[in-house]
Amino acid sequence: MEVASQLNINVNTIQKGSFLVDIETIDDETLQVLVNQKLGEIDADDSEEDLCVLSFDGGVVFKNNNEFLIEPNCCSDLSNIQEWQAIFENETSEWKDIWIGHPWILYKRENGIISFSDYTEECTIVPENITIKFEIPEAVLTKELEKVKQHQINFNNRILNILEKENINNAEKISKFISGIK
Repeated sequence: MEVASQLNINVNTIQKGSFLVDIETIDDETLQVLVNQKLGEIDADDSEEDLCVLSFDGGVVFKNNNEFLIEPNCCSDLSNIQEWQAIFENETSEWKDIWIGHPWILYKRENGIISFSDYTEECTIVPENITIKFEIPEAVLTKELEKVKQHQINFNNRILNILEKENINNAEKISKFISGIK
């Protein structure tokens, strides 16, 4: 939203006061303007490490019946989906942090349920001080993350199409960076 407002582009945020926009609602013309603006931030000589700044800010949003439970914060981008996928690699039932920007959240897996804390900036995890904000069955989270990944793939394909039409070198690599696919 920040970039869109600087460019006087009209996009709809996910809720009043948010800077987040659903990638599925960005029309092709607006997406082209946003992609071109991102391309203006890099040089042809930039290393792959430098290209990581291309990813749009944002990440995964959790919403239940019009209530926003989790939103990414500053310092988070579309590649944040990898943090969410890592939940399923954690075999312990201990609280772990998940990076969604500042502040972040904690989660734990136990008996097929994933519990999430409220936002925190505490570096030390003290289990008895953690309040569960909400819980979700693992199967439901897995299903929803698959939908998010598909949206991200579709977004990447739309960006790739724009880059290819403009004959941009390394279009596939750049589209992956912009869409947060690593």
